[in-house]
Amino acid sequence: MKKLFRKNEEVNVPVKNLSCGEKARLSLAKIAANPPKLLILDEITNNIDLETRDHIVEILREYPAAMIIISHDEIFLDEIGVEKWHIKQ
Repeated sequence: MKKLFRKNEEVNVPVKNLSCGEKARLSLAKIAANPPKLLILDEITNNIDLETRDHIVEILREYPAAMIIISHDEIFLDEIGVEKWHIKQ
C-alpha cells in the first residue's frame, strides 16, 4: 500500500485537526490493520482526494468480509466489485 500521509509529523496531530481526506486515510489504515466482520460505509467517496479514493478502492477490492456500501458513485462501486445493488426510487 502506498504512503497514506505526507509527513511524519502528521502521526502526532490530533484527529480533530486532520482534514477530511486525512481522516479518511486514517480510517482506511485502521480498517486494513484490523478488518471488522461487517463494514458499513456511507458515501465514502465524498470529500476525498483522488489519491485517497484510489487507496479506498485498493483496500475494498481485497476486503475479506461483508460490506454494506451506500454510494451514488457507480464507477466506484464497479471498481470495488459490487455485484448486488439496491436502488431506492
